[in-house]
This record gives sequence, structure tokens and C-alpha cells, in this order.
Amino acid sequence: MKWNWGTKIFIAIVLFMLLIIGFVIASFQHTVNLVEKDYYPKGQIYQTRLDEIKNAITLRDSFIIEKVENSIVLILPEIEADTASINFFRPSGNQFDRVYDISSGDTIFKFPRNEFIRGKYKIKVYWKSDGTANYFERDFFVD
Repeated sequence: MKWNWGTKIFIAIVLFMLLIIGFVIASFQHTVNLVEKDYYPKGQIYQTRLDEIKNAITLRDSFIIEKVENSIVLILPEIEADTASINFFRPSGNQFDRVYDISSGDTIFKFPRNEFIRGKYKIKVYWKSDGTANYFERDFFVD
């Protein structure tokens, strides 16, 4: 068999096609974790999130996050809220997210450190009082 330029081009095309097929098969076996499942509708109403952040800006320095021995302590300002929640958001995987509903009278929250894995979390606090929504978030690292 002669190795002329036509044979070499044919072999190159076949190898390229096999490479593309390998990439397609590998991409189907890879799991994709979206930041949020419903990111598109949330992206459309992002201006409301910006308004919620602006509503909470006066209380921004009142949120304290500390690591104490075997727990994570979150100290909130006194909030009169109809509804409130704390979300520990883990960017690398949604299976590590933690969501806690809170009552308006509580200001100090302790969370066991063993519920969290080492790495970056984004703490998101949302509350609604007298029809005004407020939102606060801060990055936090668990050692």
C-alpha cells in the first residue's frame, strides 16, 4: 500500500473524527452543576435583587461572621421580619448548600462546623419586613 497524500489526508480526517466523537462521549459523562437551577428567570428580575441589596446597605456592617472552636457563629442585627432565611451557598456544588429559616427575634446563630466542608461559601441573608425586601451576602471560608 502506498502512502500518498490522499491516504494521509484520509487517515487525518478519520483520526480527527474519532477525537471529536471521544470528546462528545466524555462530555455526556461529565455532570454539570449549575449555580442555580432557575438562573434565567432570576437573571431577568435582577434589578429587584439590587433594590433589596440597597435596602439592606445601612445594616451591612452589623452582620458578623466568626469561627469559634467547633461552630460558625453568625450575629445579625435585630430584624423585625415577616420572613427571613440564611443560605450558605457553596459555589462548587449545590449538594453542600445549607438553608435555614429564621425567626425575627433571634440575632445569634450557631452552626456546627462539621456540617460544612472546607472551602468557600457565600452567606446569603434574606428578610422581608413591612413589605420591604432586604438582601445581604458575604463570602466566608471554612477551614
